[in-house]
Amino acid sequence: MEEQIPSSQIPQQSGPIPGTITPEQLEMMKARAREAAVRTTLEQRQQQMVPPQVVYVRRNFTVAELILVVLLSCGLVTAVQVGWNFAAKTLPRIEIKVK
Repeated sequence: MEEQIPSSQIPQQSGPIPGTITPEQLEMMKARAREAAVRTTLEQRQQQMVPPQVVYVRRNFTVAELILVVLLSCGLVTAVQVGWNFAAKTLPRIEIKVK
């Protein structure tokens, strides 16, 4: 078994204890950590500022879309003709009388 030194016989050191961190070393570690955090934050912001690539894909109309376009165009033309016919026949018959 290892021989243990009684607490009254522990040698006192006048210099820094090995394995401890001096205040200068602590400040250097803090400065390095701060610089690393700033660098990481800037890199993340630069990555977020890159606009996403938008890809446009050209495709042909489907049969359903073509049928819908034809029906809408026919309905629009018919509605304009009916409206014009109504206005041409009805509006001239309206009389305004002043008393």
